[in-house]
Amino acid sequence: MWIMWIYVLAPWMADPGMAMMGQFMGWQGLSDFALSSNGMFVIATITNIVAFLFVVFGIKWFARIQKVVMVFGIGGCAVLLAAISFYNKADFVAGWNAIAAQYGSLDYAGFLAAVTKEAGTAMPKTWNWSDTLGVMVAGSWLFAYSYCITFIAGEVKRPDKTIILSNFFAILVPGAFMLWAAFALYRMVEFNFFSAAMFVDNAGSDLGGAYTVPWSTNFLGLLAMVNQNKVILFISVLSFLAFDLWWVALSYLAFPRIIFAWGMDRMGPKWFTDINPRFASPVKNHILCFALGQIMIAVYVYWQNEAMQGLAVTALEIFSVFGVTAISALLFPYVKRAKGIWDASPYKTWKLAGIPMVTIGAIVDLIYLGILAYYFFFMPDPSKRLEGFTASTGILIAVTWAAGILWYFFWKQRSKRVGVDVSMTYGELPPE
Repeated sequence: MWIMWIYVLAPWMADPGMAMMGQFMGWQGLSDFALSSNGMFVIATITNIVAFLFVVFGIKWFARIQKVVMVFGIGGCAVLLAAISFYNKADFVAGWNAIAAQYGSLDYAGFLAAVTKEAGTAMPKTWNWSDTLGVMVAGSWLFAYSYCITFIAGEVKRPDKTIILSNFFAILVPGAFMLWAAFALYRMVEFNFFSAAMFVDNAGSDLGGAYTVPWSTNFLGLLAMVNQNKVILFISVLSFLAFDLWWVALSYLAFPRIIFAWGMDRMGPKWFTDINPRFASPVKNHILCFALGQIMIAVYVYWQNEAMQGLAVTALEIFSVFGVTAISALLFPYVKRAKGIWDASPYKTWKLAGIPMVTIGAIVDLIYLGILAYYFFFMPDPSKRLEGFTASTGILIAVTWAAGILWYFFWKQRSKRVGVDVSMTYGELPPE
């Protein structure tokens, strides 16, 4: 999954990242390059190299860079949302019509009519529960990946406090920004027009050649309709680029440490456990991650270029990572063979009505994951279902699980031949 995130997210630095930058700044050459296959490959490759360099030299170097990247990422997002907050619906209509006239594109009313015709249905004028719950699939990206901190838990001085607080703020801060975005955008844009704009952006449509504005109608594009300040637009796109680059870097935080643990558990070759003495980092694992990521970037760009694959990875994680973890957390306080670990936990006393908080959290999580799974695979209205994820993602999950099971039994048998019973390794994990 972490290799998949590299080959999905690194190309995003080109499209929409650098493409937006070129479109907003008037740098047509950059935009054309970013939207070409060769340009996307070059930009994604540079991203892959930079993310590799962020992490390969050790966690101290990574932590320093993280502070800088987050200043641009979070700061740029604040600038973007502050700019949107200055405008109301009348400002937006006037701005849209002015930009449409400049580029010979559809005016406000004409755009809405054209989208209605292409979609074959009127755009919704207010919210409903079904669509609100359905958007949680994409919204899960705001919160789910706070678990990345567990990959460095053993390198944190006070994980019992730091990990809990970090996870809390990793949910609180994105949630606050998301609410800010929602209030600001719906203050600036009518509900049905915002739906129409997102429909066009998601479909990659130009409405039969009638929409001729050089940028897409995502929410950064909507800001550009009312605010042509180059500095604000540059900072807004830079925020996206900073976060996207960091998402790729997180794969280099996770993948090498995961396979290091496999090596320690005799679930992979011995060199998985090799630590470079100079950088205190599993450099060989990072190189393997880079190589696999680069191969898959080439496959993605030149062969299987499907922009929605990020949601496919999310579906895989819903079941393989979050679901398995939630079930484990639900049962953990009650499993006899885990009693020693549970008794040593500082959170054993965290209870509500006599029920361990970890179990309550697991129940809430399983309900949440159930909602995500339903809207990912089984949403009854085919016109709203996330296209291509009923069959292809099911196959992806099945193949991934099969590969994992085969890998486990191969290494279990190989270790047994040299006198190591890995079943004992998984008998009980020591508390950290």
